[in-house]
Amino acid sequence: MEVVRALRRVASLFAAGLLAPVLLTACSHAGGDLPQAAPVATEPAPPLVPHPFGRLACHHEHGVRFCPGNGGSTRVPSFDGVPLDADVTLPAAGRGPFPLIVMLHGLAANKTEFESTRDDHGIDNVSFAAAGWAVLTYTARGFGDSCGTAASRRHTPGCARGWLHLADQRYEARDTEYLAGLLVDEGLVKPAIAVAGVSYGAGQALELAVLKNRVRLGNGRFVRWTSPHDHVPMSIGAVYAEWGWDDLATALVPNGHLLVGSGGYSPARADLVPPGVEKQSWDSLLYAASTTGYLAPPGTERSADLTTWERAISAGEPYSRTDLGYLRQLQEFHSAIGVPMPAGGPAPTVMENGWTDTLFPVSEALHFSERERADHVQARLLQIFDDVGHGWAGNQPSELSIQNADATAFLDDVMLAHRRPLTGVIALATTCPPSREPASRASSPTFAGLAEGTVSFRSSPASVKTVTSSGGTAAVAASLDPAYHSTYCDPLPAAPGPGTASYAVLGPRARPVTLVGPYRVSASLAVTGDDAELVARLWDVDPATGRRQLVEAGVYRPAFGQAPGASPAARGTVRASFELSANMWTLVPGHRLVLELLGKSPPWFRPSNGTFAISVSHLVGSIGVRPA
Repeated sequence: MEVVRALRRVASLFAAGLLAPVLLTACSHAGGDLPQAAPVATEPAPPLVPHPFGRLACHHEHGVRFCPGNGGSTRVPSFDGVPLDADVTLPAAGRGPFPLIVMLHGLAANKTEFESTRDDHGIDNVSFAAAGWAVLTYTARGFGDSCGTAASRRHTPGCARGWLHLADQRYEARDTEYLAGLLVDEGLVKPAIAVAGVSYGAGQALELAVLKNRVRLGNGRFVRWTSPHDHVPMSIGAVYAEWGWDDLATALVPNGHLLVGSGGYSPARADLVPPGVEKQSWDSLLYAASTTGYLAPPGTERSADLTTWERAISAGEPYSRTDLGYLRQLQEFHSAIGVPMPAGGPAPTVMENGWTDTLFPVSEALHFSERERADHVQARLLQIFDDVGHGWAGNQPSELSIQNADATAFLDDVMLAHRRPLTGVIALATTCPPSREPASRASSPTFAGLAEGTVSFRSSPASVKTVTSSGGTAAVAASLDPAYHSTYCDPLPAAPGPGTASYAVLGPRARPVTLVGPYRVSASLAVTGDDAELVARLWDVDPATGRRQLVEAGVYRPAFGQAPGASPAARGTVRASFELSANMWTLVPGHRLVLELLGKSPPWFRPSNGTFAISVSHLVGSIGVRPA
């Protein structure tokens, strides 16, 4: 029954546009030493009658030429023979070569998620083809007619190992590069391509942005990216990644050691040591969505054994070396962070992440940009932060229209006009309830520049508050389940729960003030027990009603007592520094800002298998502010 309920929930999320881009159509060389790929002087002559992949027939509809694949023999074998169900959409006239954009769908969706029946200036095949682009939409391996269904695998030897690899650079990203290369060899498209993707597709888009002009082979090596037959040098020209991740390990199992809001960069290894805390309901929901496709049988292929990974991580602490190996796999091969930085930095990129996206929050985008800064590259990057994304995001059409217009202008500037696009950070504030009109908008060359000041808090030197593994209020925790409880703007009782620690970090003010960025915490933690975890929540409290609205949340794993066999009686002290998930939120006059620390908050964060108590002292907190 639990699996059935989970699958029903997946279906409802798809209907709401939370995991798939339905709303979009409505409104041998490691490192970066390869030179920038450049088009060759001569290109193959395009055919008089387009026949993409040598097997798709085109016809005029909706003001463009649509060339659909219909399964069976029209599927296109990828680099390893796995047949992929693909469609191509072309401008109404012309032989090309056209600028190409590949549109990559969300988890458990298919090629149709970016396909439309009208030119509505959205991110879809008809709108882009009408503007002069060639558009490739295809179903990712392991889903739909790309070996995802039993019917699609029947009598198809190429599907024998056509299971999904969870956005693996060596498989899913290489599929995109291979299919685009075939179209270049046919003379239909130019060798510098654009990519747009949402959620699952956005993770792949960011991988491709950092791969840039390289292909990652099955053995992990990088080679120059050229078209399959004519060996035309190819590259990623521009990327639009919406709701994406930089590091899948820390997005799904965060340890709180990722620091980005202070303008510093945390290296990849910091996301894994110590192992983090599972986002329990999100992980179970995403695995359930994956089972709608074709999963590798457990034990068949280590790099795609999602079932074994899910069982190990969901079992919780203590994590073995093998379990940590699964997390390293997610980081190295299934995330942009696992790709060495190319010469000159990633391809020009637009990233959109939602303040209230609890799956792939704003920190994923900030980690991507801070890595560029740490590697001293200056790529063209536009970051859009608003209330759009996975749960709890409001996903108002007004904000979708704004971000899609900004993203389209960026892609057009880079790929069509060949001029410098708008870069920096654009931020739209979160409101409750979500506003039907565009929210207040701020912009800055950098994320840190969004704040014009800081408000800080310091606890009394004598203050010691204790958090326990059994503390908190179950009803409040259940209401804060972001995967199965879709309402963010749902004020809750302000009474603190037992075994928790609360700090009034900002008192009532006479004028409204807009908080922007993550709340940063530094504290001394005296830990007794094993496998401790610390959940932090930042509340907007209305004293007049006795209700509180969640503003930000995060989780932190102390590096003490996490090894297998750690004693429940073990004691140690650590100085912790961590950040909550960033937001842009206006605190109205009379309201207070309260920081709450507790030992568990299931099912958002998986409760520890250990028993522990954490004594908190010398706490310092701060957050950026700007005038409301």
